[in-house]
Amino acid sequence: RDRQRKEHTPDSQKVEAIIRNRVSKEEDIFLHELEGHYNSASAFEHTWHSLVKSGKSPGTPLFKRMLKNRLVRRERRQEREMLKKLDQEARTAKRELLNAKMKLKTAMKRMKNVEKPKEVGEAKRRLEGSRKRNFKDKKASLQGDVDVKGTPVATKTEEAPTIEEEVPMNKNDHYSVEKSLMEAKIQVEEAAKKLENVVQSQENGKGETKKQLKVLEETLESAAEIELQEVLEEEDYRPLVICDRNADVGSTEDFTALQKYAQCPPINRNKPILLLEGYRAYGLTGNNLIEFLHAIQEARDMDIQLGIMYRSWATKVLLKMWMAIDSDDWQAQFERTFCVKIFNHEKELEGWNIFDQDPKELLYYRSKISLEDYVASQEYSIRSLFHNYNTGDGKDISGAPVKDMCSGINAIFGKDQRSSAMYSVIHSRSLEGEPGFRLLGNLANRSGCDPVAALEMKPDYIKAILKPLGMTKHPIVFITDGQNPAVLERLLADPDLGPMIRTVPEEACWIGGDLTLAIMSNAFIGNPASTFTGFIAKSRLALGFGHNYLFRARYNYMGQWKEVCGDHCIFDKSIMNVMS
Repeated sequence: RDRQRKEHTPDSQKVEAIIRNRVSKEEDIFLHELEGHYNSASAFEHTWHSLVKSGKSPGTPLFKRMLKNRLVRRERRQEREMLKKLDQEARTAKRELLNAKMKLKTAMKRMKNVEKPKEVGEAKRRLEGSRKRNFKDKKASLQGDVDVKGTPVATKTEEAPTIEEEVPMNKNDHYSVEKSLMEAKIQVEEAAKKLENVVQSQENGKGETKKQLKVLEETLESAAEIELQEVLEEEDYRPLVICDRNADVGSTEDFTALQKYAQCPPINRNKPILLLEGYRAYGLTGNNLIEFLHAIQEARDMDIQLGIMYRSWATKVLLKMWMAIDSDDWQAQFERTFCVKIFNHEKELEGWNIFDQDPKELLYYRSKISLEDYVASQEYSIRSLFHNYNTGDGKDISGAPVKDMCSGINAIFGKDQRSSAMYSVIHSRSLEGEPGFRLLGNLANRSGCDPVAALEMKPDYIKAILKPLGMTKHPIVFITDGQNPAVLERLLADPDLGPMIRTVPEEACWIGGDLTLAIMSNAFIGNPASTFTGFIAKSRLALGFGHNYLFRARYNYMGQWKEVCGDHCIFDKSIMNVMS
């Protein structure tokens, strides 16, 4: 059996041979260099298999970079586990040191008692006398002492002294105390030495000292304070205006976020860079926007740089709605806005430590920072987009003229009335029928919302939201993916809602126009299982708007509705999962 197991279990040399048989001689050099860094042939084989299984073609530069990066990530994960183990050892060493110090302290007190036998004797006599007095006092109180007039006298009792000499040491135990004192001192020295070694290992593993971090923190704080003072002196505060409608934030609204995210460090070859490349994105527009925001978040979380190929899925999606190419310094403006580096050609990548992730991996990225910090980071990135929304001037990445993001608002209310128009928006997204019910059902289990109401958008559901707000008397704009026309037909047939329903004209109907129309509305009703609805809700929160109605459920037999999950839920990873 042992012989058979050895024959069927390939050793590291056999695994290396298997790998080399799959690639050309030219790639052998590359793989040999990689294997020099990784001593686990099984890890190398597993990484190779997973890449091939996901559809990546061996031999391409992208495949090589992804193979290298995944192995690097594996190494970093092992380093993090090592640091975690060192942290545990440090805590254990601290506890041992504390216990040793307590033993030393106790032993020194006992030694002190032995060295002062007279004081011990006096304490013993005081204790014995106190006990006798207490006994007499109790006896007198039981017999009922009286004064001259026959009135009972309250007897006073002394409490027994609570000094440490209450149980004194015997002088004959001097040798045993000295021995325990010596042992405690040795334990303290050993624990202190162990703790020092662990702390030294931690410092060597983590690289940056606390002092350097503190200096960097103080520098950023002072820079933010100076910028804040300059802005206030110039009275530069003004509301952010989109399509002549005021947002509830200003151009200098987020000084805390400025301190964290607006200070772009110089981008150079010394640090790894996460590169967004390839022209094919994963999913529709809502997914693509999440993928871009997740890329920014991952770069912030991992303290790495972010790079974008000039012709990539990211620029293709973004430039249709924001940051149109309308000037010679467009690239510099884009890089400053998002703290990124744009590469125009493959040759410019030489010498950079590229960290690759495809759009699907970015969609499934889950940040480990707190919800509060995550919301602040995401909202800052979204505001950066809307500071640069397209107005019809400029071109996209393919050279085609861009559309006006205000086209939907203009088509319904006109340029003259768009600034003061009161309206609400319903976003109906069916999500391809049965999969949509399954997605919303899973979300309902996590959030508590109704599992079908946001898909059906029945008149009673809409009126329960808009009537208390007084919005049934104002236009209700209906935007949809067109997969379930029955939803619109029901709303038009309702006597209360039908006269107020508006739809966007076909010539003005496009993703960017619908997006801005919904974001700048006075009230928004959407389907939380849709990533497009999710981006609208996040943008509304980033711009200071409330009245987002996504997570609703009935709460009594009369069919009344209530909000079961707050605004933060749209960012919450435990509820929205990859859509957060």
